[in-house]
Amino acid sequence: MLWLNHLRFSGRKFGGYTIEKVAGEGRYGICFNAYSNRGARVIIKWFKSSSIKSDKKRTAVEADILSKIDHFSIPKLLGVINEKGGHGLILEEKLGDTVESMLFKHRHQFSRKEIFRMVSQLVDIIWYLHDRGIIHGDIRPPNVIINNGVVYLIDFGLSRRVDYDKNTFDIDFSYLGEFLLYLLYSSFKSKKYKKFAWYNELYLLPKQKILLKRLLRLEKPYENIREVADDFHQAFGCEEEINYIENS
Repeated sequence: MLWLNHLRFSGRKFGGYTIEKVAGEGRYGICFNAYSNRGARVIIKWFKSSSIKSDKKRTAVEADILSKIDHFSIPKLLGVINEKGGHGLILEEKLGDTVESMLFKHRHQFSRKEIFRMVSQLVDIIWYLHDRGIIHGDIRPPNVIINNGVVYLIDFGLSRRVDYDKNTFDIDFSYLGEFLLYLLYSSFKSKKYKKFAWYNELYLLPKQKILLKRLLRLEKPYENIREVADDFHQAFGCEEEINYIENS
């Protein structure tokens, strides 16, 4: 599918930018690697015609939220394209590998030290968003990029404003818990044929299990990102965990 799209769109111009190749495709649109006449590289998120008709409000919300964000680890909104065939967003390009690619393509096994450094940065990004009343809504391996230890959070297609009724911050906490489990399982080697629940088979300190259970709403949910940050650093930056890292 991506190969066919590459042939279809390569060399095409959108809003003064030339398409180089397809970077990825989702339910609502296609992302392209593109460049300007001066060679500046960008990402163009082009929305499918069907999404324009059925969910134009969603794309408008994404553009509005991105226009109000100024954070090194989040792609900047550089412009909006409106053409007869559709519309798109021009975004700053963030280089690196997605965590999805690292996990499933390269089979990277994340060490506890890597996990601590990566999730610490991710928590800081979420804190920045939540302080501004923004929910990302899709913190998953394909939406987190790593480049020489630096973390970037991309794809704000499901982002929204908090309203403390229907849209609450805890959706980001649930995604963060699942994301953390992906990282922990990357180096897990089962010695038994029978599968157990993650809290019974992963090596986890009691405070780490509590953190994950609260993130995943298996125990009392977290109310805010400050609580999450405090508990994460206590659980994964504690002396016991450091000793485990050094001896593993």
